[in-house]
Amino acid sequence: MIRVKSFGDRIEPGPYRLHSRFADVVNFAQGGRLACVVAPCVGRGPLNIVVENLDFSCLKSLRVDQGGFALDETALSQEPRYDSCFPSGKTDPRQARANIRAWQEFLIREAHPKSLAFLLDGGRRRHFSSGFEKVLVEKTEAAARDIQRGHLESGARAMRGMGFGLTPGGDDFLAGYLWGLHARQRLDGGDASTEIERIYACGQSQSPLCSSQLRCAREGRCFERLRSLLGALLYESESSWEQRARKVLSLGETSGSDISVGLLTAALQGESP
Repeated sequence: MIRVKSFGDRIEPGPYRLHSRFADVVNFAQGGRLACVVAPCVGRGPLNIVVENLDFSCLKSLRVDQGGFALDETALSQEPRYDSCFPSGKTDPRQARANIRAWQEFLIREAHPKSLAFLLDGGRRRHFSSGFEKVLVEKTEAAARDIQRGHLESGARAMRGMGFGLTPGGDDFLAGYLWGLHARQRLDGGDASTEIERIYACGQSQSPLCSSQLRCAREGRCFERLRSLLGALLYESESSWEQRARKVLSLGETSGSDISVGLLTAALQGESP
């Protein structure tokens, strides 16, 4: 019997069509919106329906109603629901910034070789050797500079779709950057809402996977692994974040690394090295 472990709190009602299938994930799309049926090893998220005892290779349809949902012909409950709100608590800005700086050094050491971590350390450009890869590095660096200098619209447009994979590195970076702006608000008490909206308006993709991720980042809605890491970085001691950071890095081929680079870039924006 199929058992629901978690139902994402940002999944919209309606009929969904099959988008893509993997061993532990089946993605469904409705227009530009996404719902992901996933195994427990993937984890909870605002758009994830976590289930046990399901043959992912056979799943064909998803319909979400106001009070429940159906996988093929099997009707199921939307309980328990996952709370994807940005983590909250009392932060010690000095400790949090120390945690984030340590996380930066961790990313430079541990991020995937083909990730965007060269934006943190130019020495990592050595992992990109072909002519195409070198041009990609140059264009990505130029887009990141635009964003850091306040040219948010041109930077977001240039970063969008940059790179490889089902969710290109540039799109992961933009989502991470929006999550990082939410984190920066917790650190300095400022209001980053205008920056968030400017990047969101120009960073949207035609891909339901990328556009849905960006929408969640805009709203400060986090998947479980990221929410846990942010809670540790912002509100806990220096010893609690590294294991959680490794779990984020394990997402996709480079997605976890690229999200992390974008988040870190925003969180430390304007601070001296």
